[in-house]
Amino acid sequence: MNDDKEKSNVGYTIFKPTGVRHEFPYVDLVKQQVIGTVSYKGKIHMKVIVDVKANTIQVEEDVVELGDLSMDRDSYIDMFKHQARFFIDNHISNPKKYYEDLINN
Repeated sequence: MNDDKEKSNVGYTIFKPTGVRHEFPYVDLVKQQVIGTVSYKGKIHMKVIVDVKANTIQVEEDVVELGDLSMDRDSYIDMFKHQARFFIDNHISNPKKYYEDLINN
């Protein structure tokens, strides 16, 4: 018998919230601008302003001080950029309500 064939790949993962939050406090469908924030314990650590129409991104602050609690800077920028496009393309002015409705329906 080969021991490799007898080993199981079965396992489990425990997901534990870190407390880091990303939110979209501002969506302007007319101007096609979206602001995304990364916060931890009530303090905003990063703010990304995405102008979909002009195809520009402005970043304020950084998540580097959050260390392993959060994704890296480029991952947040990429996520906010894609989410902004999704909100604008789908006429979603209130992302929080949109996601709550998705969960409840």
